[in-house]
Amino acid sequence: MPDEAVDGEGGSDQDEVRRKLLKPKVSAEEALSLLVDLYDADGGADADATTKVPRAEVVRELDSYDDVNYLVKVDGEKALLKIHNGVESDEYLAARSRKRPRTDAPRDYGGPAGTSIIDLHTAIFRHLAKPECGVTAGKSIPPAKSASAGGDRGQDDAVCVREFPVVSPEHGPRHLVVRLQSWVHGTPLSDVKRCPLETLVDAGRCLGRTCRALDDLAASDPDALRVAQRYHAWDGRHLADVRPYISHIDDPDRRTLVTGVMDAFEKTILEGKEGEKFRMGINHGDFNDANIIVDDAMQVSGCIDFGDTVYSWRVLDVSVAMAYGLISSYGKGNRSISAACAILRGFHHIYPLTPDERKHLRLLLACRLVTSVTFGNYTYKQNPENEYILFHAKPAWEALYFIWGMDGQGANGNTARVIDDVFKTACDNIDAPAQSSIPQCIDLSFPDPSIVDPFASARNKDDISQSKAQNSGKPNVTFVTGNTKKLQEVIRILFDSGDLPITLTNRKIDLPELQGDPTYVAKEKCAMAVKELKGPCIIEDTSLCFSALNGMPGVYIKWFLDKLGLDRLNDMISFSEDKSGYAQTVVAFSEGPGKEILTFEGRTEGKIVRPRGNRDFGWDPIFEPVDGGKELTYAEMTGEQKDSISHRKRAFAKLRDYLKQK
Repeated sequence: MPDEAVDGEGGSDQDEVRRKLLKPKVSAEEALSLLVDLYDADGGADADATTKVPRAEVVRELDSYDDVNYLVKVDGEKALLKIHNGVESDEYLAARSRKRPRTDAPRDYGGPAGTSIIDLHTAIFRHLAKPECGVTAGKSIPPAKSASAGGDRGQDDAVCVREFPVVSPEHGPRHLVVRLQSWVHGTPLSDVKRCPLETLVDAGRCLGRTCRALDDLAASDPDALRVAQRYHAWDGRHLADVRPYISHIDDPDRRTLVTGVMDAFEKTILEGKEGEKFRMGINHGDFNDANIIVDDAMQVSGCIDFGDTVYSWRVLDVSVAMAYGLISSYGKGNRSISAACAILRGFHHIYPLTPDERKHLRLLLACRLVTSVTFGNYTYKQNPENEYILFHAKPAWEALYFIWGMDGQGANGNTARVIDDVFKTACDNIDAPAQSSIPQCIDLSFPDPSIVDPFASARNKDDISQSKAQNSGKPNVTFVTGNTKKLQEVIRILFDSGDLPITLTNRKIDLPELQGDPTYVAKEKCAMAVKELKGPCIIEDTSLCFSALNGMPGVYIKWFLDKLGLDRLNDMISFSEDKSGYAQTVVAFSEGPGKEILTFEGRTEGKIVRPRGNRDFGWDPIFEPVDGGKELTYAEMTGEQKDSISHRKRAFAKLRDYLKQK
């Protein structure tokens, strides 16, 4: 360990060393005393006024690299008690006193007067609490006014400061910042043993919304933007500063692997000036499965821990999330690239990446894994009892070798090309009716190459069969959609009772959103599609109509869903007791240019309810059909249940009957 890292002669890149030395040492008993002292959680008198009723409880210590975190309860409500490490605490106190931190801090500290990373966290929590941000991240619980007694040196309306020992006895005791934060209810994704792929897509969407909200913060709060422009050793822009720690890796092959990634980064991103093409923004910085909170339905309910927040290349935020997706519970089941693709699709759906950002994703993932395994190795050697550090180590090394290998081409020569291709697919093949809906991800559900695919030969035969069908003399009809789930539903309906005198393919075409009644809209779209395809095609246009609004939003439901989201769609009819409505599909079919356009209508009566069920297929969670008698929304039904009563089934069944007659 370099001596200058602790005596003040080192640069900011030595913060990582100081964090290990200045990690707090706070027992559960001391944490309970903090709650009592700082937050008036000492209890109240009972009915006999003879004993105290405890208001505070320390549940357990939570994993953390550099801080100390406790899950606590105050008045029965969960909260997070965080004692910050000495690096951020020193900067906070220095900013408060408008002077440099203690002499053992780096000499190039340059935080603006009156601000620090801890102040930035406070600003972020306040900003994300705004409903329009669409992100749940917890709120700071103000300390009691009486907490300023006893020599508090830096209390504000969000945090307190108290003296505690740190890991290095010669650098303590230390004045450290304490924050009590409301709990984001749910379960950390890292605690979920079986994570569905859709949850990772939703996690990417949550990160996308977070980045949009942080863009708004940067535009509206100059102080927040200034303090985010700090040096942080984990910031991917500074990968070169990780080099001094490579010598602590004992395995020579691992050292070679890490060095190879760093060389590629410096040559391509820095010397090749590719990094100059990346957009900048305030990043969360550590969007991993321990910081993603999910509810009982496995939907993402919020994110936590903004300790690594920094102003950097925006693409790094999603590459960090993807890197940790490789070693999530889903990714570790030999579906690591599938997991990374799912996060990428969700993020790109909300916060589209540029072509320059997309083409370097694999390298940036490898860079994050390099930082993680190298710093993790060093940290564990300094603090061997911290087994949390080893949690990601083994799978991270395996993931790094898989995606990069010793020559930058992955574990075998084809791996790199395939990974780059599937990352492209994750971005290009997004099909969701609105940003409020989770994009489908069935095309991303594939195993890593280490898993033998028993259906590979069968799939090849299927491809041959499809090729034969296309040359069977039957006309090929194109169903205009890029939505895989919708295509599967239509295939079930059309072909469930036998063969048809057509073959069916699909194609996504961007058609304008037209105004008018459903039949007119479907016919006009079909005419435009026929003109582009120069052959037979099927178009469908679906409406959701509220009786209280005289049939609105109707054909505009996609636009309303995009702008309002599922929950606020319900609010449109909160003024009325009439919650009835109907779902309608109009199918338009034409045999080709100059041919008649026929329409087939299907309608299902129902009522508009609060969202229930899986949210990955448009407005299905808020429509409860009357037919069926099970009081289930479309989203709660199986495919067979929905097919038996759906508006789409009824419309396409009429088309099927027509085609059979042909």
